[in-house]
Amino acid sequence: MNLSDPANLLIASIYYVLTGIMSFFSIFAVYILMRYGRSTLLAFSVSVFYIFIFLSVLGTSHQALQTLLQ
Repeated sequence: MNLSDPANLLIASIYYVLTGIMSFFSIFAVYILMRYGRSTLLAFSVSVFYIFIFLSVLGTSHQALQTLLQ
């Protein structure tokens, strides 16, 4: 990533702030699901599935950011 350009720095900072906010709410959602879910096994399964989906989307978006900023 070339962060010497101010536009690239602004894009990257907005991306990382939004990613941090989404990560916080995702962790909170998984906690709520695990804490207040009726079936612990089902809540755990859904949480693991959500974590894998979230991490794959996060990885894809990070790759897109790197491609955009090159």
